[in-house]
Amino acid sequence: MKFFRPFGFVLAIVLALPTFAQLPTEPRFGHEKSDLKPDPEVKYGKLQNGLRFAIRKNTEPRGRASLRLLVLAGSFHETEEQRGLAHFLEHMAFNGSENYAPDTLIEFFQRMGMSFGGDTNAHTSFDHTAYVLELPHTDEKTLDEGFRVFRDYATGLLLLDKEIEKERGIILAEKRDRDTVPFREWVAEATFVLPETRLPSRIPIGTEEVIQTAPRERFVDFYRTWYRPERLAIVAVGDFDPAAIEREIVETFGSLVSDHPVRENPSLGRVTAANQPKVFWHHEPESGATRVGLQVVTPYVREEDTAAKRSRDILRELATMILNRRLDTLARTEGAPFSRGYVAASEEFDLFRSASIELTARPETWQAALSLAEQELRKALMHGFTKAEVAEAAANLTNALTQAERTAATRHSDGLADALMNSLLNGAVFTTPADNLRLLGPVIASATPTACLDALREAFAGAAPIVTVVGNTKVADTPEAADQAIMEVVAKSAQVAVAAPAETNVAPFSYVEFGPAGAISDERKIDDLGINTATFANGVRANLKPTDFEAGKIRILVRVGAGLLTMPKDKPGLNLLADASVFTGGLGKHSIDELRQILAGRTVSVNFRTAGDAFTLVGETNSDDLLLQLQLLAAYLLDPGFRPEALLPARKQFEQLYKQLEHIPEGPLQLEAIRLMGGGDPRIGIPKQEELAARTLDEVRAWLSPQFATGALEISLVGDLQLEAARDALSRTFGALPARQKKPALEAERALTPPPALEKTYEFQSEIPKALVYTAWITTDNRDVTTARRLNLLAEVFSDRLRKRVREQLGDAYSPYAFSAPSDSFRNYGTFAAVISASPDKLGVLSQVVTDIARELIDKGITDDEVERAKQPVLTSIRDAGRTNPYWLFTVIGASQEFPERLEWRRTIESGHAAITAAQLHEMAKQYLQPERAFRFATKAAVQVAPTPVPTPSPRPTTRVLTQKPTPTPKATPTPVPDDF
Repeated sequence: MKFFRPFGFVLAIVLALPTFAQLPTEPRFGHEKSDLKPDPEVKYGKLQNGLRFAIRKNTEPRGRASLRLLVLAGSFHETEEQRGLAHFLEHMAFNGSENYAPDTLIEFFQRMGMSFGGDTNAHTSFDHTAYVLELPHTDEKTLDEGFRVFRDYATGLLLLDKEIEKERGIILAEKRDRDTVPFREWVAEATFVLPETRLPSRIPIGTEEVIQTAPRERFVDFYRTWYRPERLAIVAVGDFDPAAIEREIVETFGSLVSDHPVRENPSLGRVTAANQPKVFWHHEPESGATRVGLQVVTPYVREEDTAAKRSRDILRELATMILNRRLDTLARTEGAPFSRGYVAASEEFDLFRSASIELTARPETWQAALSLAEQELRKALMHGFTKAEVAEAAANLTNALTQAERTAATRHSDGLADALMNSLLNGAVFTTPADNLRLLGPVIASATPTACLDALREAFAGAAPIVTVVGNTKVADTPEAADQAIMEVVAKSAQVAVAAPAETNVAPFSYVEFGPAGAISDERKIDDLGINTATFANGVRANLKPTDFEAGKIRILVRVGAGLLTMPKDKPGLNLLADASVFTGGLGKHSIDELRQILAGRTVSVNFRTAGDAFTLVGETNSDDLLLQLQLLAAYLLDPGFRPEALLPARKQFEQLYKQLEHIPEGPLQLEAIRLMGGGDPRIGIPKQEELAARTLDEVRAWLSPQFATGALEISLVGDLQLEAARDALSRTFGALPARQKKPALEAERALTPPPALEKTYEFQSEIPKALVYTAWITTDNRDVTTARRLNLLAEVFSDRLRKRVREQLGDAYSPYAFSAPSDSFRNYGTFAAVISASPDKLGVLSQVVTDIARELIDKGITDDEVERAKQPVLTSIRDAGRTNPYWLFTVIGASQEFPERLEWRRTIESGHAAITAAQLHEMAKQYLQPERAFRFATKAAVQVAPTPVPTPSPRPTTRVLTQKPTPTPKATPTPVPDDF
């Protein structure tokens, strides 16, 4: 095949020699070999046995501690006969150890106030395993228990045969849950792009054969070989005395020894740079879309984390930001052959560097999308960037660093602990946001188009590209024919001339005057909750709560009109189109692209959503940009653009959504079952595809405009704000808007007519053997907070029984759960549901388990211990929520003048939950969970012909997302639109 130069400029492809990558043998203190200064608040240390630790005091959340145990042992370290045991071993940490007998650890955590999967968790990756504890208190007893648990994980696992056998089914269930189309695409691509490396053959979930048959000796061998003190690190961040924590670590872990022979780290293999273009085509008929693009993969030898390296990397980040901005703009142009795209460059595992451009397209437009990807990358590599593009990206990046520095004092311990752990894993220096700004701010400020172009060229140099076409496009009947067809597309595209980008001018923001400032007609102060309210003469109601929870950050919620309640029932899906198009439709005087230019470097954002009983606009800003943020939000109400370019990407994303729903267990629930429970009301669930396709921007405008213009409006501000300045900014913006009408009761619109209980099984088209059991009961709305709280706690008890019965005893599911969702908008309507992801042959058994649990709750009641184990984690989360701005904004004050009872709910939330008894939960079960009232839905895969085998796969720069964590069954939802600038 004729060689072509897809990058279109004279670039010497220097073929990097193959290198054999090696894994680290111990956690790394990156600052020991760097000129960067580490965070002085972190205390680093190393015990005589080699175990390392990092300790940092942090007071958010107050009275809590985040602990991490890092083990440099992951799936890379497995032998062929151990594939999957690194992850399996992580599960076994919860199944019996020296100090915690089997089946006791999770319940022990619950009594302490810790939730399973939230406050106590673990994950396994290719190169490490990590154990997580979020302790609810920092008293000596709680800290002692936390470190005792970690010591047991490190050296005291029992690995009993009986427990291993019990866990096999759970691991297989998790493997089934993780077997998705995107996962299969990833594995195929990794196999193609990195064939000489260990990565494709060491996916952490492992092989079915090993999971089913591995004897105890293989577990013990892996555990004793790799869980050695010199491969361990403890990270502790929290509201405690660091000196006391250091003594605790020395006392608990200082005696750890390993008498198992040291084993040399396995080689990761080698990455060979391609010397000519290659094609990777992978056909997945069940995929929601087709991804096309080009990537360059080269060997990577680890570099120390230094000031020079960070300075180079930040220029590369600027370059990719600009290209991503271009793609975002192109996606909204008439006739664009793709819905979204991205450019990225990164290094992974000290093994390879990947730089890529990727576009998501419909099957019939893959050729045009691939051509566009080739031309846009070539255009950037040939002609570079404009001064305006660099200035916009630089302003945004500088602002991000500045805001990180401003908010540093109130960072939460869990995020700091994760970042510290990752620095030990990767050998990065854990620096302060202030030092990051001091180092990188000048580099960004002096960045030129030439410097950014050089950084981009370096990222894409070193190898010929791999051309990728992955997803629901059948290019040809054979791999050979597909390769030829794909290369012909790129070769033809390479002959198209590309022009240099033109410089642009930035216009001023047009929405700064809204008329005379509005006067406040009523003002009140709610002292016990720290809330100030105001009503302006035009009827706009405002709530303000200054907090010290997030330094330098203000969150804003605008509720206007009556939301979903008013959606015309003959226009199903109108809310989805509104959600996908209002923000991206820009303003009357500025397109979304112009807004991004105008607002570059400013801390403002907009996120629009249709709530049940209001339309909501959400913003996030700081005191410097508060007025601008309010001007922007008010402009979206006063002069929304409803521009047609917002419709194009929305339509494409909806197509991908429906394609996805055809092939996943949640699809039939979203498309039919949920609506059936709501009596067929079109405001519930997702409409049919043809119904949504019929919706127009004119319909959105007709629905929203009157409510935006005069609808009842309540705006709330929470965070690091000054009251007088906030009132002044509000009076000049929202207080100056046209007068607001009183919100109607809409009692008729709040009514739903659920049908009698029914049972139905759906089939969806997939070759992946999955199924879902969804059993639900109609409950009530949230007006009675006592009932809502009890139902919520009953769901916790139900979830715990599901965990014991389905996961622990039967081993038939990985993460069964229950939830209660009382409606905010519809009268006497809410759902209580149990959800189990299952194998198709287990539907009947698992549906019966749910029925049995409901019947037992009614007939036999609930034990005090169950209530206590359900209650304590909830109380912990309540205490944590009380010091978070999102909780106050969205749960308490966001609609507190419309619903003043929310303030009393806040006052009683902790005492109300603490007072709930087993007898009260028993009454809830008897009132709502009668088996004859249950809606029993099940979905299962209908076997379809497997796709034609084709050559297989390249990991994206997101390799480390392949961890194994308990997560609830994912819900299919429309792809979110961008929510900030």
